[in-house]
Amino acid sequence: MLTLEFTLNVFVFAAILIAAAYVGFTFSKIQISKNRHRIAELENELIRNHSEILSLQKEFIAIELKLNSTKDPVVVMKNVLKQESNEKLPDVSLRKKLLGVDNNSVKEETYPLPYKILLSKEA
Repeated sequence: MLTLEFTLNVFVFAAILIAAAYVGFTFSKIQISKNRHRIAELENELIRNHSEILSLQKEFIAIELKLNSTKDPVVVMKNVLKQESNEKLPDVSLRKKLLGVDNNSVKEETYPLPYKILLSKEA
């Protein structure tokens, strides 16, 4: 049976542990600083976007107030010329006959009874 003898000094072992811990903490510190830097960049970008939105809103409100405040008065013209047209207006007597009282009574009879009750003044 083969045995592998490996002797290690306690001080060398402690030095290896300290060096490994130092390297690990250094890498994690670098990662944390990169992440913090990225977060700061994103926060600045967000603030710039919000400030741009607010400035656009301010411009919009200024334009809106400007449009609402400058109302031109209506000028009434005293001499309005009427243009007479040669077109004949349609005869409305036929429409009046169709929409008259005689035809409305026929329509009321076709409604169902509950609908008549709901429309009556007594209900």
